[in-house]
Amino acid sequence: MSLLFQESGVLGGSFSLLGLAIQLLIMVLGLILSGLFSSSEVSFFSLTSHQVQEEISEQKTEATLRRMVTMLERPRRLLATILIGNTFANIVTSVMAAVITGSIVQYLGVPALITYIIEVIIITFTIVILSEITPKVIAIKNPMAMSKKLSGFIYSFFVILGPLAQSIANSTLRLERYLPKPQYRISSHDIKHIAEVGELQGSLKGDEREIIENVIEFGNMTVREIMTSRVNIIAVSTEDSLGEVLKLIKEKSLSRLPLYENELDNIVGIIYAKDLLPYLDSANLKETTINWRTMARKAFFIPSSKKLDDLLQDFQREKTHMAIVVDEYGGTEGLITLDDVLSEIIGELTDEHTETEQLYTRLRSDVYIFDAKIDLDDMADILEKELTTEEDDYETLGGLIYHLTEHIPDPGEKVNFKGLELTVHEVENNRLKKVKVRVLPEEEQQSENTSVNYNGETDS
Repeated sequence: MSLLFQESGVLGGSFSLLGLAIQLLIMVLGLILSGLFSSSEVSFFSLTSHQVQEEISEQKTEATLRRMVTMLERPRRLLATILIGNTFANIVTSVMAAVITGSIVQYLGVPALITYIIEVIIITFTIVILSEITPKVIAIKNPMAMSKKLSGFIYSFFVILGPLAQSIANSTLRLERYLPKPQYRISSHDIKHIAEVGELQGSLKGDEREIIENVIEFGNMTVREIMTSRVNIIAVSTEDSLGEVLKLIKEKSLSRLPLYENELDNIVGIIYAKDLLPYLDSANLKETTINWRTMARKAFFIPSSKKLDDLLQDFQREKTHMAIVVDEYGGTEGLITLDDVLSEIIGELTDEHTETEQLYTRLRSDVYIFDAKIDLDDMADILEKELTTEEDDYETLGGLIYHLTEHIPDPGEKVNFKGLELTVHEVENNRLKKVKVRVLPEEEQQSENTSVNYNGETDS
């Protein structure tokens, strides 16, 4: 065989067209094999044995998938097999390129150094582009389909090179024992990025990715960010009659209500709607009075700075679903429920009787009417703008306007903020209700300064 190759000029004998053709054929074959091994590496290691098992459950007679599971269950041996094949193919390609170059140098009599430099550059770009990058890009687009096509090809090498590949895999395991362990931790940003990649590849659904991101952010959130503020608390007075309380429960569809005496800062317990069932047969509900203190359950008080993950543990320990948020002076600042906490992880919880409150209306493509109590993070998602930072002391649109104006604004007052024109639309009892928001054109945006005009006109 060696004599035949030498006579044909394959291994550098006398120059002949037949020898050159055979050399080129071997080099092309090496490039093709290298490309197949490269695409196999990406396609197989983009899958998991679980994904393949799911495919098997749908196609129970698919032998190809069973071969894939066999290989994926031994990932180190599979990787060693692919790398051995890829390395061998690249060596063959490089050797044939060198032989061809030597023949050309000998035949044409050109300077060897220049010719070999050109040969190295050309073969490097050829291997990188045709045998590495292009096959991997093709494979990553549909790894399952590519793995099925290449399973027979790779499995044959998996069996033939089994002893060698397994010995290499075992050697790497022994070597790892003596190598220093990497001292790095996966950050929350890394986990978010992994979830985004998982969604793009189809291994995660959009809502699953959102839950992962919500869990990551959950531990950094405080009660103040999601609690129901004091002005929106619906509570029961110790002086209310049974009829008044039942009417309130019916209108608001609430199962728990704080009980206060004299004023909201003096909350003495929690009234459960189910505890009122025995009194529904009373002849005159309006005149029926109840000692609400004896019926009320114990109220659970927390500070507004408590982290949500700590609060969730408190709810589990106290076996309660509602907590009263107090300020630094002991007054009532708001309340928070278990549903509020869980909504931050899995999204808004509603039932068939719950009407979703619309917190904004879109008038034109760049003009909106927002409820002043809308959370700035939700508003930022709607407008696709960055509006808040971790250092901000306000959570709602109303809080932002109070922060910017530093007084209770009148209807018509305007303030520019991060490319938005905010106009006070409605005020009721010194409380900001509605805000008109206009997204300013690029030429009008003054991102470097926030302008406030107390006469209802925008400063230029």
